[in-house]
Amino acid sequence: MDIKPGDFLVVSGKDYPIKSVAEWTGTGMNSRGFARRATLSPTTKRTKKGEPTAHLTSGLSCTPLDPVDPETRRRLALETPVELLQTFLADSTGFVHLVLEDIKR
Repeated sequence: MDIKPGDFLVVSGKDYPIKSVAEWTGTGMNSRGFARRATLSPTTKRTKKGEPTAHLTSGLSCTPLDPVDPETRRRLALETPVELLQTFLADSTGFVHLVLEDIKR
C-alpha cells in the first residue's frame, strides 16, 4: 500500500491526518476475521504544496476508529490537544496499522 505519514485517511467524508503507518502481522488477522470487523470503506489522499490533491486508493476496508492505547501515545511522544485514533486497514497486499489525528472537541 502506498500510504505514509502525512497522507489523509478519508472516512465518511472526514479527513484524518495519518501520523504513523506500520505493517501489521499481529495474531488474529486473517481475511475472514478481518472482514467481519472491517465495516468502513475509506479512501486515502495525499496533498503536496502547489499541486492538486492526489486521491491514492479506493476499494480499501478498515476497522472502526478507536482511541490508541497509552503505550502508543507515549511512543509517539505527543502531548497535544489532538486525540489519537487507530484503525487497521487492508487491501489485497496485506494489513497495516494506522494512527490518525483528530482534534479534541
